[in-house]
Amino acid sequence: MLCEKCNTSMEPDEMREHGGLKLCEDCYIDAISPAKTCDPWATYTASRLDTQELNAAQETILKLIGEQGHASLADLIKATGLEEAALMREIASLRHMELVRGAMMPDGGKAFKHFKDQD
Repeated sequence: MLCEKCNTSMEPDEMREHGGLKLCEDCYIDAISPAKTCDPWATYTASRLDTQELNAAQETILKLIGEQGHASLADLIKATGLEEAALMREIASLRHMELVRGAMMPDGGKAFKHFKDQD
């Protein structure tokens, strides 16, 4: 049996149904719990931690943004090797820690910058 979103092979007992689609567990979790960058309680909690430990992907994201001043979604996918859904979870975590924010570029495109950087 194949997941109708990512085409991954799965056993019939691993199949989950959501929105009329037969999904693997990973796609099902992404569907029911998408990353949310705007979560006041998560931001409040993360900004009050004594230490903020970053994983390798988060460090790569911050390094690329630091080197370039900003980074597009495509740049970050290439640098981290993550799929878009996984990358967005990492960006949401960094947003909650007030380390990264989204920004509109002069050409109308979207990018990510350090939280305190001015446009």
